[in-house]
Amino acid sequence: MLKEVLISVYLIIIKIIFLLFNLLPLQNKTVFLSSFGDNAFFVAMELSRYEEHQLIFINQARCKIDFSSIPTKNKKILSFETKNFIDTYKSIYHLATSKYIFVDNYVGILSTVQFRKDVKCVQLWHAAGAIKRFGWSDPTTIDRSEQAKTRFQQVYDRFHFIPVGSKQMAQIFTESFHLDQNRFLYTGVPQTDFYFDSIAKTKSLIRVGETYPSIQGKKIVLYAPTFRKDELEKMNFKFDIDQFLERLDEKYVLLIRLHPSVKDVTHIKSHPRVLVVNDYPHVNELMIASDILVTDYSSIPFEFSLLRKKMIFFTYDLATYDKEQGLWDETSLSFPGPIVKTTSEVIDHILDPNIDFQKIDSFKNHWNTFSTGHATKTLISLIYDDNDL
Repeated sequence: MLKEVLISVYLIIIKIIFLLFNLLPLQNKTVFLSSFGDNAFFVAMELSRYEEHQLIFINQARCKIDFSSIPTKNKKILSFETKNFIDTYKSIYHLATSKYIFVDNYVGILSTVQFRKDVKCVQLWHAAGAIKRFGWSDPTTIDRSEQAKTRFQQVYDRFHFIPVGSKQMAQIFTESFHLDQNRFLYTGVPQTDFYFDSIAKTKSLIRVGETYPSIQGKKIVLYAPTFRKDELEKMNFKFDIDQFLERLDEKYVLLIRLHPSVKDVTHIKSHPRVLVVNDYPHVNELMIASDILVTDYSSIPFEFSLLRKKMIFFTYDLATYDKEQGLWDETSLSFPGPIVKTTSEVIDHILDPNIDFQKIDSFKNHWNTFSTGHATKTLISLIYDDNDL
């Protein structure tokens, strides 16, 4: 109850400030409010070609993307955190006065603001597909207060457009956000453009190798599990690193990439062949450098499938996770690789050279139907008025 009261007070303050700024004229600029930032990065890179168009980056704490590398001088970078009052105040100003707004996650403050009719708010989302349920499909949502449920739908209703890479993902958004089909743009997902760009992929290999020189010439296994709701402070790490080091020889290196929502990654065993890579900004570059992906219910496989490499699903808590978080299904269209319960089984499949390419390709084509390398340009052409760029 106290939490709901604090949230309500905070949102009322945001609403008042937003209403004041709403009296100012709309400006031809774009705001990116990012929790993850991957899709925002690709859209911003394309928009940076238009030097007169201002880009405003409002980053939440978990966002690792360095937007200072966007090649335009006409940009501002702010931190959107309650404790940073000045940046938060500036952020609300830009949200209230910008004609184009991109978000990539659930953003609670949207429940209390009303955009003007000329504003376009785009939900970029942070995943090309979904294995775990979210929004109204999350089984825990039913237990939330009526006030919280009302707030959730108010946020979802702010999304004017949602670009998707497949009809399947549009259906998932329809169920999760209770939105009509007319909100969806079948452009593909901007961050997937990277996998069709041979020059960008080559440069990324060089960057990863320079950042982690000990992995060069090695067989790289990327372990990237998603979050558990009760382990956001520190994940109960189930992967047996000792067994990995004992059974796999010196040519194997393990890269560990925990979900950005997990705050503490310092408890994971340190070893020259085990590297925690949470600070590396671009997970897509880590995927390019990796030979094998080990994951669970994460959205990473939807992009990794574009590389046609082996995937292993370490789902040690499958029944519990399905009950608490919810899964869309447990077929090969969600898990295009072996599903295992133990580290020993993971290692068995790492050592097995066989790869079921037919299963991977079916998965890839199902979820990336419209992601063919031109998603970013197509999205911009649909969202922006010609005279605004």
